[in-house]
Amino acid sequence: MERRTRRHRREAGRLAAWMGLPTMLSLLLVGISTCSRTPGIASSCVDTSSTPGVTRNEIRLGLLMPDSGVLAAGFQAARAGVDARIGAVNAAGGINGRKIVYSWRDDAGTAQGNLIGAHDLVDQQGVFGMLEFTPVASGGAAYLAEQGVPVVGLATEQVWTTNRNMFAVMNAAGTAVDTYGRAVAARGGGAAYLVRAGISAPVSGTADRVAQSLQAAGVRVVGNSPYLAGADSVTELARRIVDSGADAVVTMLAAPAMPALLAAIEAAGGEPDVVLAIGAYDRGLLRPGDPSLAGMLVPVSYRPFEVGGPPTVRYLDAMHRYAPQLADPDQESPLVSYIDADLFLRGLRAAGPCPTRGAFLAAMRGLTGYDADGLLGPTNVALAQAHPGACFGLLRVNAAGTAFDPDETNLCGRELTPGV
Repeated sequence: MERRTRRHRREAGRLAAWMGLPTMLSLLLVGISTCSRTPGIASSCVDTSSTPGVTRNEIRLGLLMPDSGVLAAGFQAARAGVDARIGAVNAAGGINGRKIVYSWRDDAGTAQGNLIGAHDLVDQQGVFGMLEFTPVASGGAAYLAEQGVPVVGLATEQVWTTNRNMFAVMNAAGTAVDTYGRAVAARGGGAAYLVRAGISAPVSGTADRVAQSLQAAGVRVVGNSPYLAGADSVTELARRIVDSGADAVVTMLAAPAMPALLAAIEAAGGEPDVVLAIGAYDRGLLRPGDPSLAGMLVPVSYRPFEVGGPPTVRYLDAMHRYAPQLADPDQESPLVSYIDADLFLRGLRAAGPCPTRGAFLAAMRGLTGYDADGLLGPTNVALAQAHPGACFGLLRVNAAGTAFDPDETNLCGRELTPGV
C-alpha cells in the first residue's frame, strides 16, 4: 500500500510539473467554483449572488415606452417586437437555462414620466437592465447610469452617445451624416421642407441633424414644422409647404400620417419632386393601394422585408407565434424593437452563465460583428454607440401605391462635424 501511495505521489508530481502549477490551481478553482459553465446548472452561480434581476430560473428586464400621451401612437407596435424575440428565446430554453421575463412601464412620452418609470422598474421591480423605445430616455438616463443599469433601445438623444451603459445599433443621435441630403439632391431636390413629429425636443434635435445633412449636400431648408396627426391641421401644413416653394418634403412622421399629408399637399397644388419619409416603413399601409403615396422614398438601415430570405422568415415566424396581437408585423417599429431585444439577449449570452451588470456592459463593448441574425449588416456595437450609421438602403413606393420597390441598395455618405 505504501509503495502504491508513493508511486501515485510521484505521478502526480510529474503531472503538476508538466502542466504547471498555475494550471493545476486553475483546475482546482474550477472544481470548487459555484459558477458552473454547464448551461443546465448555470443558475447555481446566483445562489449567493446579489445581481439584481437574476435568479436561479429567470432574468427580469424592464421596458419603458410611451403608451399614453401625444407620442404613444408611434410606439404602439414596439412591444410586440419585444414579445416575439423574448418568446422565441424562451421557447428555445432561455439564456443559459434561465427564462427571460420583463416588466414594463408607460413613460407617457415625458422626461418626468421616464424618470419615474426608471425608478419603479429598478427600485421596485429589481430589473437587471432596460429596453427603452421612447424619445425621452434622457429623463431617467442619469439615474440609470449612476446605478450601472444596462440600457438598449432607440437612440434619438445625445445621452445615447455619451452614457457608457446605453447601447443602440441604429443610432439617430449624435453627429449628423450627409446621406439624407445626398439622397434628396441626387433625385432633383434643391429646396426641402422638413416635417417633424409632434413637439418633442428630442425629435426636434433629430430634425436639426437632418437639416444639417440636407445643407451639407447643397439642399436648402425652406421650412421646418412640427405635426401631430389628429391635433394639427394637415391642410394648413400642406399650404405652408406649397407656399414655401419646396421641391422636396422630408418627414419624420409615423407611416399612418403620410397618406393624409401627401393627399393634402396634392390638393393644395403641390407636386414635390422628392418625398423622403424617415421612419415610415410599413407595408401594411400599402395593402389597400394608395396612389398618393407613389414615389415616396423610405430609408432603411436593416434588411427590408422585400429581400426575404431566412432572417426575414425567422422574424415573421416569431412575430406570428409570440406576438399574434399585431396583425401586420412587417413594419418598422416592431422590427426595430425585435432587433434591439435580440441585441440585449446577445449581450446576456456573451456575459456568461453568471451574468452581472458589469460583465454585460463589458461584453456589449466587445461585440464587433453583431448582425441580429442577418437582419443587419455586421455592426461594431461600441462604435455604433458614438457614431451614426452613414449607409442605408432606399425603398420607393410603386406607381400603384401597393408595394415598395428597391431604389438604391447601399447609399453611403459621411459623418459631419458639428456646424458643417
